[in-house]
Amino acid sequence: MFAEGLAFSIIVILSIFLPITYIVGRWIGSKCGWIAFIPLLYSFIASLMLIPIVSSMGPVLFFIPLVPSIGLNFGFLVDGLSLPIIFTVTLLCAVVSIYSMPYMEHHIGEDKAQHAAYYSLYILYALGMIGTALSTNLIQFYFFWELMLLPSWALINIWGYGEREKIALKYFIYTHVGALGLLAGILTLYSIYGTFELPLIASLSRFTHPGEYLKWAVVAMFFGFAVKMAIVPLHTWLPDAHAEAPTPISALLSPAMIGLGGYATVRIIYSAFPDLWGSFSLALSALAIITMVYAGAMALAQDDIKRLLAYSSASQMGYILLGLSSADPVGVGGAMYHYVSHGTCKAVLFMVAGALMLETHGLRSISKFGGLARKMPLTAVAALIGFLGIAGTPPLNGFQSEWMIFTGAFHGAIESHDAMRLIVVALGLVGSVLTAGYALWTIRRVFFGPLKDELEEVHEPSILVLAPMMVLVFFTVLLGIYPRILMDLLVSFLSQI
Repeated sequence: MFAEGLAFSIIVILSIFLPITYIVGRWIGSKCGWIAFIPLLYSFIASLMLIPIVSSMGPVLFFIPLVPSIGLNFGFLVDGLSLPIIFTVTLLCAVVSIYSMPYMEHHIGEDKAQHAAYYSLYILYALGMIGTALSTNLIQFYFFWELMLLPSWALINIWGYGEREKIALKYFIYTHVGALGLLAGILTLYSIYGTFELPLIASLSRFTHPGEYLKWAVVAMFFGFAVKMAIVPLHTWLPDAHAEAPTPISALLSPAMIGLGGYATVRIIYSAFPDLWGSFSLALSALAIITMVYAGAMALAQDDIKRLLAYSSASQMGYILLGLSSADPVGVGGAMYHYVSHGTCKAVLFMVAGALMLETHGLRSISKFGGLARKMPLTAVAALIGFLGIAGTPPLNGFQSEWMIFTGAFHGAIESHDAMRLIVVALGLVGSVLTAGYALWTIRRVFFGPLKDELEEVHEPSILVLAPMMVLVFFTVLLGIYPRILMDLLVSFLSQI
């Protein structure tokens, strides 16, 4: 019961603190960020406590029957698949909440009501992501999936940059259309299996032959997940939304939210219908390579540092899709570990971008930077670790995940005796070259070379900006050297499919 209560308490504590943060925030202003930090830190600690429990005792399931006649329960499942995701989301939400305080104080000013609204929406956004990862049935999953959309739309619409209202609307329309595809697939699955419960659907699928309706249901659901992941050509909402969102929110949109489409693909499609998913491998591999290469090339062409990071995120989702398309346990495990790797690395990079904007009065053009390593050495180290991580450099966590993705992809292609699929996967190495290219080129232009005269007064940001970056740098290195902390959980889950 302790483990079940611990999992359930994550949702309960966040829900309790949501109104408290708003009420107290209207009184204390920007300091309510510390109030928001309390439940987020609790959630992260709870996820850490669940790791040894799930490793030794297996999945933790908590549910309350809601409508038994249609097989609908309200429940949470913590297993080898969901726990690494929850660990990453809670870690990022906790550290970014601290980073938000100096950043949003600079962005908003002293308006107490706005600070209260921002941190309340922030908690609601975190609640949506965590609830999505914990859900055991499709209706509950869809509820939390949509719950992610509403606060993130509001956060961009109210506190974003540039044409924020237009960009927020575009983001809302794209992701909501994707969600409608997901809903159509969910209802089709219910018409086939008569239940919304994911474990039951996975069990029943072993005794049924995949018909045309099931294939279309899988296609519809994957369409929704692909929109969220910004897979080319469904990616056009991402560069604008991630570039113009408040930078702390960019540090959650890109590293935490979009990768949940990959998690959902494994949870709902691959775990229940592995053979059906495998039948799409060639097409999915091609889609993954196109995303990796196109978005990587677009990142290399950017001068705006936040748009570069946004296109980089789309490219990294191509890596995740490549691992998923392998339909191989090693490749799928690598894809889910890449969610973790990309999460820590890209959050660091968006926070670095925010630190540069804070210290240079909003400057975002890479061509106007240069030589900042001598003025911001710790920020430069964080940027270097973040970029090397997404480039798959050992001993960082990105190396572990990318090695598994390509190993699984090549193994799956060889096992299928499909020469075309093998060629497509080999082309994925071009994506790796592009990643290394824009990573090293950006580091060179921003932090090395001659220091511009107008940057002479630049210095390191405050400790509340630096500390969150360094926490994630620590986890980027730790999870690269000791990947088994989370990898064993993924292996135990995938071995049962």
